[in-house]
Amino acid sequence: MATYLSPGVYTRETDFSFYVKQISTSSCAMVGVAERGPINKPVLVTSWEQFINKFGSYVQAGYLAYAARAFFDNGGSVLYVNRIAHLADPTDRNSLTAVKSSVTLKDRRAVAAMLETGAAGTDRITWTARAAGSAGNGISIALAASGTDTPLSVEVSGQAITVNLATDGAGDPVSTADQVAAAVNADAAASSLVQASTTDGGVVQPAAAANLTGGQDAQDTLRVFAVNEGVWGDRLEVEVEDGSLDPASGFNLIVRYKGEVVEVFKDLSMDEAAKNHVELAINERSEFIAVEDLRPASALPEDRPATGRAALSGGDDGLTGLDDADYTGDPSQHTGFYAFDEIDALNMLMAPGVTTAAVIHAGIAYAENRKDLIFLADVPIHLEPLEAVDFRKGQGMYSHAAFNSSYAALYYPWLEINDPVTGKRKLVPPTGAVAGCFARNDRKAHVWYAPAGIDRGRIFNALSVGYKTSRGERDVLYPEGVNVIASFPDSGINIWGQKTLQSQPSALDRVNVRRLMMYIEEAIAESSRFVVFEPNNPQTWRALLRLINPFLQDIKDNGGLYDFAVQCDEETNTPAVIDRNELVARVFVKPTKTAEFIELNFVLTATGADFKEIFKTT
Repeated sequence: MATYLSPGVYTRETDFSFYVKQISTSSCAMVGVAERGPINKPVLVTSWEQFINKFGSYVQAGYLAYAARAFFDNGGSVLYVNRIAHLADPTDRNSLTAVKSSVTLKDRRAVAAMLETGAAGTDRITWTARAAGSAGNGISIALAASGTDTPLSVEVSGQAITVNLATDGAGDPVSTADQVAAAVNADAAASSLVQASTTDGGVVQPAAAANLTGGQDAQDTLRVFAVNEGVWGDRLEVEVEDGSLDPASGFNLIVRYKGEVVEVFKDLSMDEAAKNHVELAINERSEFIAVEDLRPASALPEDRPATGRAALSGGDDGLTGLDDADYTGDPSQHTGFYAFDEIDALNMLMAPGVTTAAVIHAGIAYAENRKDLIFLADVPIHLEPLEAVDFRKGQGMYSHAAFNSSYAALYYPWLEINDPVTGKRKLVPPTGAVAGCFARNDRKAHVWYAPAGIDRGRIFNALSVGYKTSRGERDVLYPEGVNVIASFPDSGINIWGQKTLQSQPSALDRVNVRRLMMYIEEAIAESSRFVVFEPNNPQTWRALLRLINPFLQDIKDNGGLYDFAVQCDEETNTPAVIDRNELVARVFVKPTKTAEFIELNFVLTATGADFKEIFKTT
């Protein structure tokens, strides 16, 4: 308590306005194979357009893009995507087998080899290698004169060029310098090696074979690589041209993807001290490439990449050897499912189209440990109803342990769509569309409403289902925890079940109750942090009650609870509990149940019967 030493007015402030904050209920996380995008690094996308820009389009190696499209088509808006590839060692994220496409650009220091023959002003000819570089130093020129009355001719053997000078009747050469140059430049083989030039017109004298000299290779100056791994990068090209504002020392870099210009970076510099240094201008700004200056110590204009166009190559998707461990990931490396460890606002998790028992059990374990999300699982493609039951229970042709968790739900069958890639019908896993229905359910109603039925469970942008179940087949599937997606003549394709995979009957064997409890538990827990380190006394207990009661009352008023009670008093906080520095509160709830089995009883009565004698009317 403050000590007052002189008369005056002193203010103090006490805040009793704490309330339970709203939290996300419909954000989704997906793990799978994508055309491009960062690997084992979750990225938030909020539309199909953003997904395309970050992860590319549909691929035949997985269903991630199809599930993402279905999620957004059915009402989803918050999606975290984790692209995966094979790790040679699951406990080392640096053992990634995927490779980025790249190309190394040369500088402008290349020099063409040269040779001068003859005397200046008489028969001087300059021989210049067609291609710059040290390879030109291997080209040799010989000027020969033999025989009498021979014509001018050119012979090429490998990189050796022999010019047979024309001779007269006495055997003396008569070919002039300009004639020799013209003959060499007209010969296809010779002109592919050298260019001959002269300003003289005198008779050329024979000369022994001599090599061109002074040829110098260009040096590696700039490495360009795709911003992330995959063969998609092999469709990238970069073009270098002289700078727009400073052609003498700057350069422009044009990026093409699939032949189309997608980015242009102008007036770049190789001077790492400059604001427009190529690495500063491109890295972490380009959506397609990154660069590495291979000669940062030098900043001469000759260090600029040579003008021209170059294609990237060598990309690898890293799908060879892809297995369940790549999807499940490792907690120490934050890969697979565990890449989402640092993202709190998650409510749904899936690996679309991956139906191995190992991946589903790992997804269930991850959800059980987090306790703030539900894992949505697909059954394998092309299963009959009884086979779907066997898959859920791990019996019949399956030998895995039964799936049993209130933090997971299983959906059957797959959906039939029109494949945007081929234009033909294609079966895709349903969980992407189911997650979208979860999000639409929360937007139209509340998280404690069942994401099923002909309204909130209606699936959009699907042509049909992979298997049309009858009522009898649904009677077999639903009691076993398999949520059926049914097609009805009048209402289309609908999610027709909302059970979790919990085997023991309880309130938590329904998706709406599990989602309600996750919402209540997380929201109250996050909003109760102000109590930590407060005195463990009735004043703090009342503060906690003031926080929780209005929140639960609001849920009750909106149909989420039949009733509730919160206890935080001397009974829950005994002296022994207080001595352990613990504060204990109990929250009792009666969650609202859904009406899933509708029984309509039609009773025929006599004409003179009084309905009041049959049932109580109000």
